[in-house]
Amino acid sequence: MHTAVRRISGTPVLNQRPLVRAVAVAILGMAIVATVSASAHAQQAPLAENAIKSYNIPAGPLSQVLYSFAASAGITLSFEPNVTDGLRSNGLQGNYSVQQGLSSLLAAHNIEAVPGDNGYRLRRVVQNASTLPAVSVTSSSVREATSEGTRSYSARAITVGKTSQSLRETPQPVTVLTRQFMEDRGLQDLTEVLQNTPGVTVDYTDSERLVYTSRGYTIDALQVDGLTFSQSGSAFVQPDTAVLDRVEVLRGASGMIRGSGNPSATVNMVRKRPTADFKASAALTLGSWDRRRLEADISGSLNDAGTLRGRLVAVDDDKEFFQKGRTEHKQVLYGVVEADISPRTTWTTSFQYTDLDASGAWGNLPSNYDGSSLNLPRSTYLGAAWNRWDRYNTQTFTEIEHRFDNDWTLKLNAAYTQFRLRDFKQSYITPIRTVGGTNPYLATSTQSHYIGAANDQLSMNVLANGPFNLLGRKHELIIGAETIRNKATDSHGVGSQYSQTIDIRDWNPYTTYAERDLVITAAPNKPNTTSQQAIFGTARFSITDPLTVLVGTRISWWDYKSAGTPANNYKVTREITPYAGLIYDLSRNISAYASYTEIFTPQNEKNQNGELLQPVRGETFEAGLKGEFFNRRLNASAGIFQITNVGKAVQDTSTVDPCTPYYTSGYCRIAGGKTRSEGWEMEVSGEVAPNWQMSAGYTNTRTRYITDSTAANVGQPLRTIDPRHQLRVFSTYRFGGETQGWTVGGGAQMQSDSYVNGTLTLSGPTTRVPVTARQGGYTVYNAMASYRFNKDYSIQLNVNNLFDKVYYKKFAPTGIGYYYGDPRNVMVSFRANF
Repeated sequence: MHTAVRRISGTPVLNQRPLVRAVAVAILGMAIVATVSASAHAQQAPLAENAIKSYNIPAGPLSQVLYSFAASAGITLSFEPNVTDGLRSNGLQGNYSVQQGLSSLLAAHNIEAVPGDNGYRLRRVVQNASTLPAVSVTSSSVREATSEGTRSYSARAITVGKTSQSLRETPQPVTVLTRQFMEDRGLQDLTEVLQNTPGVTVDYTDSERLVYTSRGYTIDALQVDGLTFSQSGSAFVQPDTAVLDRVEVLRGASGMIRGSGNPSATVNMVRKRPTADFKASAALTLGSWDRRRLEADISGSLNDAGTLRGRLVAVDDDKEFFQKGRTEHKQVLYGVVEADISPRTTWTTSFQYTDLDASGAWGNLPSNYDGSSLNLPRSTYLGAAWNRWDRYNTQTFTEIEHRFDNDWTLKLNAAYTQFRLRDFKQSYITPIRTVGGTNPYLATSTQSHYIGAANDQLSMNVLANGPFNLLGRKHELIIGAETIRNKATDSHGVGSQYSQTIDIRDWNPYTTYAERDLVITAAPNKPNTTSQQAIFGTARFSITDPLTVLVGTRISWWDYKSAGTPANNYKVTREITPYAGLIYDLSRNISAYASYTEIFTPQNEKNQNGELLQPVRGETFEAGLKGEFFNRRLNASAGIFQITNVGKAVQDTSTVDPCTPYYTSGYCRIAGGKTRSEGWEMEVSGEVAPNWQMSAGYTNTRTRYITDSTAANVGQPLRTIDPRHQLRVFSTYRFGGETQGWTVGGGAQMQSDSYVNGTLTLSGPTTRVPVTARQGGYTVYNAMASYRFNKDYSIQLNVNNLFDKVYYKKFAPTGIGYYYGDPRNVMVSFRANF
């Protein structure tokens, strides 16, 4: 593997030879995965058909229960979505053969399983009429996307693209982190999830603020249950995984999903929904640095008919950190109610509250005169223990879905989200750098106190989708409209510098500086408002049996109103974002795909005249292969991409710093030149052999400036801190026989070297010196083991950074630019089901 990486790194990704090589590797990889896995599965097939096995499958949607049964029994089930739509099952408990299990699951629903050469096909049994013929399901999609209870790393379907569809039906790369994967890895917030996602980089600003990037661009499209919201800077709290069923990450431009069409990725967090049958669980996690976490989850019907269902999830998470003086307390409450207003209409409403009190926040470390790390102990925290960054987020969500007789669906969604900064008080250092200076440990310290940051976001959309017939073939149409309103208010406060110079090696977060009472006299800021409206439509044309063509467009309206001085308003009317894609089935299991979409991203950046810069524009191309194996228990994909952008804001170094009144720090902005991001990626997720789950993905990304007003930028990477090579892998094996109950797993997060250039400003006299910070490639290994005492009780051990690798989550050559990655840490979780 190392030889292949070195060979690729020196060659442009989209030249003919690398492209041919990438596609060849993809086909070979899929063939190997399919062959090895098929062999492993086939070894158990004869036994699976006739043997009596023990099943403990929980209640849930019938399609999901059938998926779990097929996975446990080692068989293939095929059926059209409308065979199981709206049906629920009590699950399956006890000892059954395959035929007995299918009969028990299907008889109450007037469905039968018809054996064939490739497993079983399901069809409805029509009473008092001739039986309907079994339908062909070679390319059918199971629409039930819930991952909870499947014990799988493979996603049956996704909902990030406005409607539910399989990964193979989506002509862009998609990664899904399932409920089982998050539990096995011990992931507890969105950042931890994205750190384990192929092709995504988490860039830390400090201990509390961070930026997600993919393919060289910032990810600003976050969704909850398909509705878009924006991160809210200092008031944003990382979503907790206890409320999530799965996280879907669609890489590439998302113009059909969100009007701005950012070329990086879209992250959709899908929350848990109520179950018809009663279920409850509780979990206690204890870990390094005095970690204490409690989770409770209860769900079930609220009436005898089962038409009213509810679920409640609560979390209390209290922990310290490896840095001396840092603590954090988080509380989460999520409640959701689901009501069947009629047999074809379902209404869902939910409320979520997340509160975070972070003491000892901030905590970055300074760089040396040459931009390198000072190699301070990892426990060093250069703030005060009384520092705090307290905030809370709330969201109210509602959805009404109606399913018509003709297989059309109408859905209305709305969400109102609030982000609030309750209190922000900091003591932080500023390194002293002088001409001829030799002591890099000298610094001054400043205390600040801010309040008032708020962000209110309202998202609504209406969506209709369903089939239609044209020229003797069946196609699908999606049409909808969306509105998003965001009212953001910046925090206001006061700062005060301490008089004395300090040596940071003598710093003590508990005693160096006492908290002072700073009186905030500044008036609250006025809000800025951004409004978006859009109408959109996508058609999926079944041209031939193997060929599907997708065409769509989104028409957007964008209105930004600034309350600042001077005011800068910006408006875009009827911006058209086209989209096209195709999917060609090469075989029953493998498809080729390609897609194209345009990029349109408004930006709230100003030039030296206070004028807002024009939107970023560009285009993106995707092409690749996708495979589904063993009734979608295993997904594999490989693809290439190319993104071209023009006009992204960059700092205009010909202006003054700070560029007041538009920026309190930094230069004014100017539109950058043409940039390009291109590369290739491969991914596999799911059951590669019986009881063996795997999630693995490799990404090779090259970014560079094609043209720019600064000649030195041409040919240089967009974000040098992002690694070119990245590998994310984690795998578990569940034992049977005498060792039944045990599961062991392990994995790694690998990335190649990266660097950051900067300019160090020295005082006396003012001198600017170019400096560089570098970090070599590194690998962080993780491991887990769990033991299930019975179907209700289990214990799990997670060890992160198994070999205690020293690395940086953030590094920069100037200021307080270094932030260590977590040292080796351990978590033990006890889980009980009721």
